[in-house]
Amino acid sequence: MPMEELMYFVWQQRLFLNIETTDHQPLDILHPGLRNYDAGPDFFNAKVKEDGIVWAGNVEMHVKASDWYHHHHQDDPAYDSVILHVVIDPDVEVRMRNGKAVKTVVMHIPDDLMNRYRQLCSGRAAPLLPGQVPSYSSISCSSRLNQVPRVVLHDWITALCTQRMIEKLGRVRDLVESQLKAWPEAFYVVLTRSLGTGVNSDMMERLARSLPYSCLLHHKDNLLQLQSLLLGQAGLLQMQDATSKEADEQEEWRLMQREYAFLRQKFSLTPLDGNYWKTGRVRPPAQPEARLRTLAKLIYTHQDLFDEVLEARNLEQMEKILGVKGLGQQTIRSLIINAVVPLLLAYAQWQGDDERCEKALDLLEEMSPENNRYINQWTEAGIASKSAMDTQALLHLFKNYCQPHKCLRCRIGCWLLKNFSV
Repeated sequence: MPMEELMYFVWQQRLFLNIETTDHQPLDILHPGLRNYDAGPDFFNAKVKEDGIVWAGNVEMHVKASDWYHHHHQDDPAYDSVILHVVIDPDVEVRMRNGKAVKTVVMHIPDDLMNRYRQLCSGRAAPLLPGQVPSYSSISCSSRLNQVPRVVLHDWITALCTQRMIEKLGRVRDLVESQLKAWPEAFYVVLTRSLGTGVNSDMMERLARSLPYSCLLHHKDNLLQLQSLLLGQAGLLQMQDATSKEADEQEEWRLMQREYAFLRQKFSLTPLDGNYWKTGRVRPPAQPEARLRTLAKLIYTHQDLFDEVLEARNLEQMEKILGVKGLGQQTIRSLIINAVVPLLLAYAQWQGDDERCEKALDLLEEMSPENNRYINQWTEAGIASKSAMDTQALLHLFKNYCQPHKCLRCRIGCWLLKNFSV
């Protein structure tokens, strides 16, 4: 696949030395077509000219022509419209379902471009030896980032932040449009998931989906009952006997066990299996029990948490709303980034409210850069962050482009491939 990605790039940018058919006839590429990232041919609606005749249709690419058969394209009607099969090695003749030969052309990639690509993907300063497999570093191009113009970096980081926010707000909208049907319920799910801080995020979301927000609102004036519902539905109350708790906590634990037994019957709840929660190497404030007690306090403290979040005017007010005992500033800001901002963006999009959208983005710009191992890699590579908006973009870049090695879908990778010297 990495070599095919290079072929796609070379085709789109017209960087090949020449293109000719297997019978050595020249071909004029009038338009390379539109890249297809889904199932089917690699490019749609290409236009090529051969011997004065213009052909329009789809293009498929493989390193070896025989890959056509390995991928079973000869049996797939989606490939009946292919007018051109572009390959590096024309090792076999290729035919369609009806037995008609597919016009095959050989792509000749310049040696210097191939060498730059290998260096880019390997993250090494020296060229790879023949047959050597690239070994990817976390950020393959880290040693060459200083060659990239600031304007390229700035424009790409801005676009990446937009990508990440669209992805996050899309999740909120999906929740609203699914079985939840309500904005407060969707916010409750997103907020609860965010409290899982990665290691327990999936379990926190499962909990929120299994315990409707409406059930909690019925008992929002009673902190003990809120804690009982959350801890009991999480399966944590059932896992520990009261005698395993500290002496001053034993009576509360027994009360919560009794409360949950009653509330479980009242709301027809089925608790989660508490054994799936991860507690090893998790800091005490981030332990599942601590996080769920904090969530109970958030619901208990506010008359309407959803409306208060919507009406907060700035970062200071937002931090005050989420500022309950058990949450440090770093965690509060993580909740703002991962739950509040996506909610505000999704709600603004739903209402067509540009002002609310700007307010949500302002929160990201007001917050200082995040500090984690992913961002530290970018800092070490010379990419400094001024705000949480920058760090969100860099997180998206790392997880969606660097980790899966999609260098040729990254503007930085494309610029380096065309411009950096060997």
